Amino acid sequence: MDAQRAIQASGGPVAHRTYATFVQDKDDMVGHVAYALYKRDKLNFCVSMRERHDRETTPSELDAFIHAANLPTRIDAYRVEAESALETLCETSLGVTLQQARAAMDAELVRQLKEAKSWWRAVGENLVANLLAIAVTTLLVVLVYVSRYGGMKLLADTFGYWWPATDKSKVARSSWPRRTCCSLSQ
Repeated sequence: MDAQRAIQASGGPVAHRTYATFVQDKDDMVGHVAYALYKRDKLNFCVSMRERHDRETTPSELDAFIHAANLPTRIDAYRVEAESALETLCETSLGVTLQQARAAMDAELVRQLKEAKSWWRAVGENLVANLLAIAVTTLLVVLVYVSRYGGMKLLADTFGYWWPATDKSKVARSSWPRRTCCSLSQ
């Protein structure tokens, strides 16, 4: 605030086109930062004049500062400093964002690992799934066999009994093999 009072006490600001010299359009971020750096130096100049000479800056001294600050080499220097400041800001903010993203990803991975199934649980689930697949396959085979040959043929084949393919009344009893528990002919 002392610098602003120093400018006002020195007769007010001198009319100039410094802002238009630094900022080429409304989206010129480097120009805006360069202008802010110029304003910083202008305020520091006024404060230093007050501290060194124990008086406020005169309009001619302020005009000389403004003229020197508007030289092409000085404007280029302000723009280079502004670019450097913006690069540092971007690198810092990107670094922080990257660290936050990494921390979030690490936390998510740790959460997923904690929620992951144990090896034995995975083996058990796979065993149950395989047993269910075997049961379904067996059921399908049985259904196809029964639809083609009939349920009695399935039972006869499964338990070792012969079952005729034709109607039992048309086949002579003598053609049926007889199985007995203690038969020696077998």
